[in-house]
Order: sequence, then C-alpha cells, then structure tokens
Amino acid sequence: MPTFHRVCKTDHVPEGQVRLVEADGTKIALCRRGEKYFALSNFCPHLTGNLGEGTLEEDELVCPEHFWRFKIHSGRCVSMPGKPAHTFPVQVDGEWIEVGL
Repeated sequence: MPTFHRVCKTDHVPEGQVRLVEADGTKIALCRRGEKYFALSNFCPHLTGNLGEGTLEEDELVCPEHFWRFKIHSGRCVSMPGKPAHTFPVQVDGEWIEVGL
C-alpha cells in the first residue's frame, strides 16, 4: 500500500500541462488531462532526460531531450517499447494533489 504525499495544489497544474514536483525526495513529472492527474518518474529511461520539463500531447508525455513519448496512464513508451517510465498513483484531497510512493 503506497504512502501518499502532498505535492502541490490542484490549481498549480493547468490543464494540458506538466509540472516537476517532489514527493519525499522523489522527483515526479505531474501531468493534468481534464480533471485527472498522472504521475510519472521525472527520469526518462533513455539517458535520464527530465520528463518534468516535457510537453503533454494528447495522452502522451514527450521527453524534451530526445522526444521519446510515454503514455501518461501507464508509462508505456510509444517510441521504444519495453522502456517504460515508472508511474505513481495519484489522488486528490480537497485542493491538494497527493502522489503515492
């Protein structure tokens, strides 16, 4: 069972955007699509690019380094199958976004 950590308020992640947040020392790329939030490891499995500085295109997070694409729901890498980004559970508690580690 994960332990959930508050990472930011819901209004700090605009629709269609990615924010770099930290939960208990773990850097996380937090994405918002509609009213849902998704959390992936900040580190791209390809040369550890910073996914928190990436862009969101539809339901894919695009790494700013070499443009690998990851499904925000699952972390599955579209560009290189078998090289997923780690995902974390997300919950909203009032105005706070919490990520489970």
